[in-house]
Amino acid sequence: MVNRSAKADHYQRALRQLQCYIEDPVASVDQAIAERPRFVMAHVLRAYLHLLGTEPAGIPVARESHQAAAALPATSRERGHVEAVGHLAAGRWFRAGRVLEDLSAEYPLDVLALQAGHLVDFYTGNSRMLRDRIARAAPVWHPDVPGYHAVLGMYAFGLEETGDYARAEALGRAAVQIDPRDGWAQHAVAHVM
Repeated sequence: MVNRSAKADHYQRALRQLQCYIEDPVASVDQAIAERPRFVMAHVLRAYLHLLGTEPAGIPVARESHQAAAALPATSRERGHVEAVGHLAAGRWFRAGRVLEDLSAEYPLDVLALQAGHLVDFYTGNSRMLRDRIARAAPVWHPDVPGYHAVLGMYAFGLEETGDYARAEALGRAAVQIDPRDGWAQHAVAHVM
């Protein structure tokens, strides 16, 4: 039998894999769900992974994950994620972005809300929100918080997309220095170059 912290480790591994765009976050989150089927955020993450990849084949899987998450008891933060996933699964990307914006305002350390919202902004072409969503949350983040590199990398990308190349390069390079495997931060620096 796997203990509860080991189960959460699979979820945390999937989050890190998503943050860095490495390995197989779907396999990791599937393992978390297999070990703890009532883990709302694992179902939510699985849905995001299948939706934010923008492959049509992912939509039915995401809807299944959404349905599983929606049937479970959840906190208000978790319910916000479930709502955002429901909007994405129905093709309502702008509504999902707004729900994720509200979640990030209330829970600025929710790295999944930040990253899902950032990707929604990217896919909908909202360069101002690519920057501002992360900028609003950035003051509460610091190097001791897991995922800090990802927040720096997202902020760097948003700055690059709004023309602040010097700050974008500096933050992107700082993110890569913290975690050399952070593909989004590398991507932001590459765009600056």
